[in-house]
Amino acid sequence: MKLSIIATFSLFLSQSAAFAPMMRQQQQQQQQSLTQMNMFGGAGEGRPKEDNPEEAAQIEQAAKAMGMSVDEYMIAMNARKQLAETMDKTMISAGSADKVEVKRDVNNPPKTLEIIITEAGKGLGPEALSKELCTSLKSASDEARKGRAEAQKTMMNFITQQLK
Repeated sequence: MKLSIIATFSLFLSQSAAFAPMMRQQQQQQQQSLTQMNMFGGAGEGRPKEDNPEEAAQIEQAAKAMGMSVDEYMIAMNARKQLAETMDKTMISAGSADKVEVKRDVNNPPKTLEIIITEAGKGLGPEALSKELCTSLKSASDEARKGRAEAQKTMMNFITQQLK
């Protein structure tokens, strides 16, 4: 009796473990297909390097998956790359340099955020300093929103020029 229970239990364990690698492989394929079709995922940032047929086929497949021509896809990828670089490099400064100053890029949330509190700012006291900091952060956030809008307009102009 004990032997049959052990044999049955080991049979179930061996069968469930036999399908585990296949399930992992299917999950990996699903994850890979999701990232390959994402326009803003970073795939295909430029033309294939040195006439690489594999890379050209991947770009063609991604463009086809999004219903675009290869040229349109390449323009979109270049515009996305240019937008990301512009948003990383554009810095906004808010507040007063003599008390509390906030410097940040226009990404949301910011990749770069620098808060400078001077001795004069510390001398304001906790309540006034907190109020000044909140005002500076809000002002920087509003300016960053305007910077993002400007970067998007620049990207749309780039796309328009490329499609002509």
